Amino acid sequence: MARGITEAAVEEIKSRIDLADLAESYGLRLKRAGSNAKACCPFHHEKTPSFNINSAKGFYHCFGCGESGDAIKFVQKQEGLSFVEAVKKLAERCGIKLEETEDREYGRRNRLYALMAELAQFYRRCLKKTKEAQAAREYLASRDLSDEVQEEFLIGYAMQGASAILKWAEKYGYGTEELEAAGVVKAPSRAGGGWYHRFGGRLIFTIRDRQGRVVAFSGRQLVASKNSGKYVNSPETEIFKKSKVLFGFDKAAANIAKSPNREAIVCEGQIDTIRLHSCGFPVAVASQGTAFTEEHVKALKRVADAAVLAFDDDAAGHKAAIHTAGLMLAAEMPVRIARLPDGEDPDSFLRKHGAEGFRKILDAAESIVHFQFGVERGKERNPASIDAVNRISKALLSTIAACPNAVMRASMANEAAKLLGLPASAVNEELSRTKPERRDTAPEAETEEDGGEAAAVPDAESMPGGDAAEAIAPPKEEMAFLQFLSANVHSPDAGEIRGIVDRFVPDSVFACGFSQRFVQAWREDSASGSDGATEKFAAGLSARERGWYDATLIGVDWPSSCELEPVEILQDCVRVLWARRLRRMQGELPARGDAGADMKRIKISMELKRIRQSGWSATAKIIEDIMKGEC
Repeated sequence: MARGITEAAVEEIKSRIDLADLAESYGLRLKRAGSNAKACCPFHHEKTPSFNINSAKGFYHCFGCGESGDAIKFVQKQEGLSFVEAVKKLAERCGIKLEETEDREYGRRNRLYALMAELAQFYRRCLKKTKEAQAAREYLASRDLSDEVQEEFLIGYAMQGASAILKWAEKYGYGTEELEAAGVVKAPSRAGGGWYHRFGGRLIFTIRDRQGRVVAFSGRQLVASKNSGKYVNSPETEIFKKSKVLFGFDKAAANIAKSPNREAIVCEGQIDTIRLHSCGFPVAVASQGTAFTEEHVKALKRVADAAVLAFDDDAAGHKAAIHTAGLMLAAEMPVRIARLPDGEDPDSFLRKHGAEGFRKILDAAESIVHFQFGVERGKERNPASIDAVNRISKALLSTIAACPNAVMRASMANEAAKLLGLPASAVNEELSRTKPERRDTAPEAETEEDGGEAAAVPDAESMPGGDAAEAIAPPKEEMAFLQFLSANVHSPDAGEIRGIVDRFVPDSVFACGFSQRFVQAWREDSASGSDGATEKFAAGLSARERGWYDATLIGVDWPSSCELEPVEILQDCVRVLWARRLRRMQGELPARGDAGADMKRIKISMELKRIRQSGWSATAKIIEDIMKGEC
């Protein structure tokens, strides 16, 4: 348990929070029935409510997308907070005081946070009030950054030399050793020398962590100099790790989590991020003086389901986009690339064409496969030659192989085959032999004192069983189905449930082998009235698969938290599974332009629509027809 947060405190918070009231405070419109309530799920789009809340047990579950949890998990998902942050927010809501234990290290960090917060305000005052900052004010005016925007993002100016900041520190009770620990000044390099102000004479961008605390600064050069880089960034300190901090994330996280598609915009610089926020795109972030890292992706993935990259359209931007996309694919995060006109960045484009123009750029964003194909093809003198096609295909397959998600990988492989003019079977065969590129060496960012590095992407051999396909976790929809089965293996309705499963849930409906094997064991135990097959199945699982198995057990109490009968819940689950199966079938079809495939694609789309809109009797007939066609 985290500092100052005991299990007793967490349980006390849960007991005081009414989950239905909490959900309503986040804008959900609930239909209540005693201690139960239903609503349209806040985590995916739906018209028919399938998000169920049991206030008595403090638990929610969506039978549409599989999301489930308690009040803490709900706040985490809604606002993109860590467990500790969510606990603290709920503690404040219900009036519980969490005691913080004090130690020397904890006190030192708190003092650093206080120093950085006060220093950001000092830099801000210098920008607004000093004659020396006139060039900085003119620069900001030329970039059309208003006073309100400057205030919101705490943009400031650092006076030249060290005398001003040393006087400020003395006035407010901070020592030079504390300024040095914060990465703001450097000690004299020789006897008799003076202190060096790292950011002197520069425009200051304030860097905050996820909680909104000031942890670092980025100083932009106002007068070009060969002896100094365009940007100088804070070095890593006790409170600042470049590989974990995203500029603008403190403002963007909650907006990303609440956005319709939970899609983040990732750009390259602070001004691009600021411009996007001020123009109505408050889901933008940027890395901090280093290329994107695996830690950045982990932080982003807590609140985002997908990302669109808006990088510069030059060689360095292309390299950074492909690197970043590879990291996101490794985390099973779909990624698109927004292509801006030559010479434009998000800031300049938005100033010329406005939010509506940029929205069109986002809507037209292309897949990473299409983007990389264009980049690699542009490097070739004769892109149609066999050696060029070989080089291009290897580059594409290396990126695709980074993704452990079988459905995403198959879709990207089919797209690559179409672009390369090759049979899908040949591309898939070569993909099966391609190992993911290790991405521990990141492209260098164009800033001083970067010092950032990207963590390695594990390859297939490092995954359980040595096979990347076997390491893929069950999708949410499949996990929800397995949890329902766990709750009903020996229920009074088990016979009827088993009949529906036997009739409408073949192995082919699952994307994950774990799900197939789980259902096979469940069928045996449901028919025999024992738990032997499930116990045998669980005993043979890898550590990672055991975690998935344990997750199925949390569904035991769900039927009592829902107004629907178990068979009705099962029918909804089956409907969702088949919708996913049909989407996979579409992804497996040849590229557009094949008349037969196009007709089948249309037919599948029609079946998808009918499954979503029809009652169970009609849906059952549709499923039976599809199964006959597969045999």
